[in-house]
Amino acid sequence: MKIDLHGKTHPESLELIEEYMLLNSVKGSVSLHVITGNSPVMQKKIIDQICDKYGFSYYIPSHNPGEMIIQYEKL
Repeated sequence: MKIDLHGKTHPESLELIEEYMLLNSVKGSVSLHVITGNSPVMQKKIIDQICDKYGFSYYIPSHNPGEMIIQYEKL
């Protein structure tokens, strides 16, 4: 799944990503490509408020620093 956050406010973005990840994490593993643009504030908020809070992992691909890959795998 891919979500583009361009044009969304920070609160809208956080709600959208959090809702998607939580709803789909009950299914097992989740991989979400998030297009953040080159906004360190957007990335930091997503990282701090969602990934850390719920134990999701993430990485920023070296070929595209405006994208984050958020992942979750149920143990």
